[in-house]
Amino acid sequence: MLLASLKYAIARHAFQEENVIYTMMRDHGLTEAADHLNHDHGYVKQYFFDLGEMPADSPEWLPKVQEFRTMIVEHMREEEGELFPRLRGSLSEAQNRHVTVAMHREGVKLA
Repeated sequence: MLLASLKYAIARHAFQEENVIYTMMRDHGLTEAADHLNHDHGYVKQYFFDLGEMPADSPEWLPKVQEFRTMIVEHMREEEGELFPRLRGSLSEAQNRHVTVAMHREGVKLA
């Protein structure tokens, strides 16, 4: 059940990023970075699938979770520490507000 809840929360967040942030990144010259982050999201889905198919008592389950966690932490570090600040810096205050509103709007679609 915890895995399903986590999957929903991350899928919702990914939907918002893919439909707002990554598209804004592409529109502002950060296409390669946006494509890289989107690529990571594909692997997030793969991890969720693999973990969902694997018995929780499998000796491979916990190492897979640890591998997944490492990947997620690196993805977040890259987003929050490098790429999103670059995007924010390239946008006006009005554009940054627009991105915030658009993120919330996308989140409501999956609520």
